[in-house]
Amino acid sequence: MTARSRKASLEDIARHAGVGLATVDRVLNERGGVSERTTARVLDSARQLGTNRILPTGKRRQLSIEAVFARTPSSYSERLNQSLQGVTKLVDLPAIIYRTHIDVDQQDRLVAHLESVAESRDGIIVFANDLPVIADALKKLSAKTVIVTISTDIPDSGRHCYVGIDNFNAGQSAAKISEAVCRKGGRVLIIEPETNARAQIDRMTGFRQFFADRGITDRMSPFNPPTKTAAALTQILQLLAADDDLRVVYSPTNTEFLEKVIEAGRHEEAIRSVVKIVHDLSPHSIENLRSGLIDMVLDSNPMQQAFQAVDFIARQHGYETETTIASVDFQLYTSENLPHTDLMS
Repeated sequence: MTARSRKASLEDIARHAGVGLATVDRVLNERGGVSERTTARVLDSARQLGTNRILPTGKRRQLSIEAVFARTPSSYSERLNQSLQGVTKLVDLPAIIYRTHIDVDQQDRLVAHLESVAESRDGIIVFANDLPVIADALKKLSAKTVIVTISTDIPDSGRHCYVGIDNFNAGQSAAKISEAVCRKGGRVLIIEPETNARAQIDRMTGFRQFFADRGITDRMSPFNPPTKTAAALTQILQLLAADDDLRVVYSPTNTEFLEKVIEAGRHEEAIRSVVKIVHDLSPHSIENLRSGLIDMVLDSNPMQQAFQAVDFIARQHGYETETTIASVDFQLYTSENLPHTDLMS
């Protein structure tokens, strides 16, 4: 008489695969919420040990995610775009990300696009200004799909999640460094372009609050640049040349105008002699850090933001990734600790 071979129990499979019993149950009953790598390990254990069950293929439905960018004349949006392009290659997740770029001043077109894709996407990642027309549209669409704002928030939009640095704290950190430079005298020239970007507004609020809390608001000198770059550059050079008390130049964003100001430091002593603190790395700012034209950059870490935004959407649909992501922290860069990788690769 030949003994019948015993088929593996769920407990046997869990022990062999090195996972919990609940994970085996989710995999074999196709309940979702398990990473592709773990799913493959459980199914491999089930095949090796033998089971009476018909095993699932282990393939998961591909997520469809839209990333909508309000295009601005800065290199940061391109860094964020490249980060979202590459993120699905770095996480264990079947997803396709459609990226759409619309000029920042075309709010109606941006809203129309959001409305046209909402029902066919598992989630939408939004990089846009904090404007009522956009906030109102997102409130309506949040009932149809998962909405994530990235890098710059739209707080009253009904979005499910904001992914990005604490811009208020980033502004406070820039202020603390500026105050240290001016502690024995001197003032900070703050470049304040008109903006509806919540990130820039929060940075400026944090910066100003730091000085206000210490009763030294007289050490801040705001500069609102004219819309024409040439005129703005002339004005800021005149300000710096005429006022020896200006020791720091701070900008809450990295714009084309700011890059021209920094470049002027190659031949203008008035620019070269002050400490310059800006936000977000770019090919230009990296080169200028190396050459000493910029002293410090506070970077928003867009790759980590892309990871967390996609991860959040995936988890709302029952997926689980192998990547554990902490909160997004800004990073301080000087010429001594620049990244060695290509920002745009």
